[in-house]
Amino acid sequence: MLGLRRHKILGYGLTVIGSLAVLQSGCEEPVSPAPKREEDPDPAEGSDEDDAGKATVDASTRRDAGKPVTPPKSDAGTAKVDAGTDAYPAKDAGRSDSGTVSTPPKDGGTAVLPATGCAGDAPEVPDDPLLRGPWETGVRTAKIGRLTVEVFYPAKEGSAEGKPVATYDARQFLPAAERSKITDAHSHIVSPVGGHLYRDLPIDDTSAPYPVVVFIHGTASHRASSVTTHTHWASRGFVVLSADYPGLGLGDQMASTLECLLPTTGDQDIPGDVNLQLAGLKSVSGDLAFLKDRIDPTRLAVSGHSQGGCLTATLSALPNVKLVMPLSGSTTVGQSSSLESILFVSGVADTVIGYDSPLIGNTVCPLGSSDSVDAYVASPGPPKVKKRIVGITGGGHLSVTDLCDRNKAGKSSIEELQAAGVCGVGSAVIIGLPALFDCGTIDWKKGVEAVNYATTAALEETLYCRDRTSQFAALKSKVPEVGDFRETVK
Repeated sequence: MLGLRRHKILGYGLTVIGSLAVLQSGCEEPVSPAPKREEDPDPAEGSDEDDAGKATVDASTRRDAGKPVTPPKSDAGTAKVDAGTDAYPAKDAGRSDSGTVSTPPKDGGTAVLPATGCAGDAPEVPDDPLLRGPWETGVRTAKIGRLTVEVFYPAKEGSAEGKPVATYDARQFLPAAERSKITDAHSHIVSPVGGHLYRDLPIDDTSAPYPVVVFIHGTASHRASSVTTHTHWASRGFVVLSADYPGLGLGDQMASTLECLLPTTGDQDIPGDVNLQLAGLKSVSGDLAFLKDRIDPTRLAVSGHSQGGCLTATLSALPNVKLVMPLSGSTTVGQSSSLESILFVSGVADTVIGYDSPLIGNTVCPLGSSDSVDAYVASPGPPKVKKRIVGITGGGHLSVTDLCDRNKAGKSSIEELQAAGVCGVGSAVIIGLPALFDCGTIDWKKGVEAVNYATTAALEETLYCRDRTSQFAALKSKVPEVGDFRETVK
């Protein structure tokens, strides 16, 4: 029976789960490159034509690779910003949710994105990747074929005035027949930390076209699972697509259990669903018509969490993918002619997919190595690709997402699901959702803060041709929760 369930639930030849959603061209040389290590071999010369090629490393050498690279000291500043703080006054009233204004560092704290090569007529953005960008974030729900997709984007100046912050009732991600079991008082309302997300605003066309990020949620998760990070990216000049993936999402994972035996939204086909979104971006129409002439799909990043992060690593050979960012993933990223940068971000205390030692969740990753560090080491590196890994001290499997947030009653989504008797909680993804609810020992907002800093720096370096050498050098001082940072950039 387990064999049958394994095929039905996980499709794509995978085993257990990576995440649950429980309700809710590099353009400049780096200034201070990390020393080259034996475990990070250069890809073979002339391998650009082999998009499917995978770099490999003898497992016996990986632990020698495990020595952290100490970044050089930087005077980039050490002021900390909460993941949801209104930290940049441009294009808005300049007030945070607490009524105060946080300004970028005085030592050249803002910079104009280049007008040629990577970006159009983009305005100033803070040098500090933790600070929110000059745009309010708009969001629209689009249908792309069989997919329901949230599209996050930079909104037109002034268009958010008087608008309510966008929210998601997490019950919508449950099987339809089970939603009524959760009362209004016990439901979880999902919204980005700090707000600044507004529905159906006009897109800002003065700085278009914008680079694109496609995000893949984890097993038993949903399209709003990283809403804080997606809102942050869009505020700094990116268009982000985050879909509900049939067969992978929370509702389908629960519905397909023998306990529920309810209809699902479809079979799992993540590569096909990503290609469906890319096709929609190439020839925008319907719900995506507002993106016409506003995006540059040749500047593309893919990211995802857990199983979504592992699958992200296998999509590096898709056309125009320049940056791959797995969160809590352990699959080696494949080489391709367009790939320029790789960034892994994981919790060091992850009990599902191991950071530096194999755990049961690592089996979810196709063609994967045994843990996140292994995947980083075996992935392509210089001279063609910059690669980095960020380990969050005390961070659990879900600490890089919004999934550890609690409702107004102070309860987790798992606790509410169990109390309400929602079917499938104990048997989804074979081992049950409670076994996968790993939030580590830190405040989840600090985990998201680490994600926002590192991923924003990588996105701007790769897709906007910004020099972010000093930002990565200052990572551990700016975000003390980051206990491990390694990079191989030259």
